[in-house]
Amino acid sequence: MKKTNFILIVLFVVLYSLFTFNFNIDTDQASEIILASVFFFALFSGFFITRQNERYTYIINALADRDGAFSYLYRISGLIPRIQKEVKEIIKRHYEKILSTNNWAYHEFNPSTTITELTKSFGSLKNKEIEGQAKISTSFEMIWDTILQLQQLRKRVIAAYNQKLLLFQWVIIYILAGILVFSFDFIKSDSLMIDIMKIVFGTSVFLVVMLIRQLNDLSIFGKNFSRRIAQDVLRILNETDSKEIFNK
Repeated sequence: MKKTNFILIVLFVVLYSLFTFNFNIDTDQASEIILASVFFFALFSGFFITRQNERYTYIINALADRDGAFSYLYRISGLIPRIQKEVKEIIKRHYEKILSTNNWAYHEFNPSTTITELTKSFGSLKNKEIEGQAKISTSFEMIWDTILQLQQLRKRVIAAYNQKLLLFQWVIIYILAGILVFSFDFIKSDSLMIDIMKIVFGTSVFLVVMLIRQLNDLSIFGKNFSRRIAQDVLRILNETDSKEIFNK
């Protein structure tokens, strides 16, 4: 958990606890208000969480396909050592940039020549290097399909990344969450246990809002997500796994 999120949660618990212990609102319509606020908050928050979770899952799968495609191009280029050396350097520069910026989407939202360089590299293959080698001839078409897939994945990730909640949707979430948290104190009680339950319920609502925000801005990935995916592909390029297995 990020330090900022932890501070926000603690701050909310402290402030809401002070509010709960010092302000008890007595109203005959408490149950109706709480029921309505719970229903609408659950309805809208559930819808937004489902939508953003699907977006999150799609991006995760797209990134896995992207990393797999780059790994495939490196391995298949091994059929021609001259090409593999070029491909390795192109892909290595690509992931070293992700590693240094700690931004998994760096090449999606910044100028990138990776696909262009790969196309140029594989396009430099001469007929005599392909003809008479069944493995290369069979794989050549798959190589171009993979490069096309990389371009499509890049566009799809950009599209999915931009499918964030709109301002009016955030307004709905904040209004309903505020009404719900406030309405818990409509229940008049002199019991410490009831007050603690109010704080727990209020904190749960706050955590749900935080979850929606993390899914929306994809901070749920965590601060080291980009480094992990970059390091995984770089291990393949550096043949780290093979070296470790050989040295055992």
